[in-house]
Amino acid sequence: MVTLIGILCGLLVFVLLSPRRVRKGEASQRLAEMYSLDMARNLADLNPNSLEYKLLAAGVPTQPMTFRLLTLAIAIAGGVIAWAFIPGLPALMIGGIAGYLPYAWLDGMVKSRARVIDRHLPIAIGRIASGLLAGGAVADVLQRTGESLAIEGPNPLTPELLLTAAELRSKGRQQSLRSLAVRSPSTSLANLAHLLESYTEAGGAKYAEVLTDITRRVQQILVARNRAVAKAGDALLSAKIIPVVLLVVFIYLSRDPLIRSSLYELPVQLVIAVGIGMMAFGYLIIRSIVSEAV
Repeated sequence: MVTLIGILCGLLVFVLLSPRRVRKGEASQRLAEMYSLDMARNLADLNPNSLEYKLLAAGVPTQPMTFRLLTLAIAIAGGVIAWAFIPGLPALMIGGIAGYLPYAWLDGMVKSRARVIDRHLPIAIGRIASGLLAGGAVADVLQRTGESLAIEGPNPLTPELLLTAAELRSKGRQQSLRSLAVRSPSTSLANLAHLLESYTEAGGAKYAEVLTDITRRVQQILVARNRAVAKAGDALLSAKIIPVVLLVVFIYLSRDPLIRSSLYELPVQLVIAVGIGMMAFGYLIIRSIVSEAV
């Protein structure tokens, strides 16, 4: 009965959170809305550490309270289902980890926005540098670059450039570029904002040669970083597969009556719970190292 309740809770969460099938046109429209100028304005008004910001940046059409309730349901479902195979402390540990997974997934989606920006940034930097060296104003160059990137497809860099261009025309130059650096989910884009601020303060023409050299180096760094991100996925994949394989082996071994009966002993539960906790902690360490490396 308890297992049935857990399975039903899991199915409820899956129905509410799983992506529904959409036609290609509808998917493109949703992506365009997610990477729109209005979206960039809304994100600029929110605290980057708030749950509301993360949900909006990840494109999850859910209120913070609803997301918390669904997370609680996932934790309960995970713990109840695990209780049928590994009762006691290990099941509680698995329930806690299951409750943490939606927040980890959400953080990953927010970081993926920065990674998408970094993929488009080398091309954008080249176009911005060419426009500035040709004598164009910073606002006009940013707008043309953003519009040219939008032609190639929806991306999160376009609204950031268009919003900055609009602010440059209505606000102070220093305030607009610093606002871009503060709200940017990408460190590289923030560095570009500081570079443009230095360019405008130096008078443009006097800074042209330095701008060309710096943009070339930034492009090289971004290309190398994008390659490192692709290779880092292999390390994270290994960290995900190993616990799953061990869990499958353990479930298979638990079919033995002797092993099954030992799972109800507190010392055995403590050992298993510590093992699960160490695997989860190890995965978080690997994930943080990979994130810092790239």
